[in-house]
Amino acid sequence: MKFFNPLRCLPIVALILVTACASNPPPMAVKQQLDLLSRINFNVLTVAVLDRSPSPTTDSPYNINNFQPTIANALRQALTQKMVAVGTTGEMIVVIKDASLKSEIIPHKEDGWWDRPQASKYVAHAEIEIHVRGREGEGQVLAQASRFVTLPLNPTNQERQDAYNTVLNGIFHDLGIDLSGAIQEHIQRFIVNAPMMDSGGR
Repeated sequence: MKFFNPLRCLPIVALILVTACASNPPPMAVKQQLDLLSRINFNVLTVAVLDRSPSPTTDSPYNINNFQPTIANALRQALTQKMVAVGTTGEMIVVIKDASLKSEIIPHKEDGWWDRPQASKYVAHAEIEIHVRGREGEGQVLAQASRFVTLPLNPTNQERQDAYNTVLNGIFHDLGIDLSGAIQEHIQRFIVNAPMMDSGGR
């Protein structure tokens, strides 16, 4: 007479549990989307982009995680590509006054082994100032934006990277809106919407 041994089923149950856990795909990584502005042509001879933002502090997430590109570098590249001089006289100076990223602790409680409360956050701020002078006179623009994103307790490297990408995308989105509006309001007269004619011709 054969007896039923319930222990023979345990490996099968364990296998099913492992398979069920493995079937859940990891979350998609957050991609960087650095579209600050559409290209804008200005009736000036030169456009200079200057980075005068303070250097990261020693406890900055940049120094701990080596995030790339930095907000300052990304802004400098975007502004250089999108703000274009097409005139024959005048100048525009674009100053990155701030492009900071810092980490702050969030008060929290640890209630259990599996509990991961939001324990910290990345806080970013960017500020841009534009000075322009040319045939249309002089003008000045100021635009700024701030963003933050929270992180769980003991974040993984991927969670840190995703958090940085999220805050970087947010800064570019908000700053782009503020900058576009300020340009249209204060220095729209310098924008060239048609090809420049050669004034030295007829």
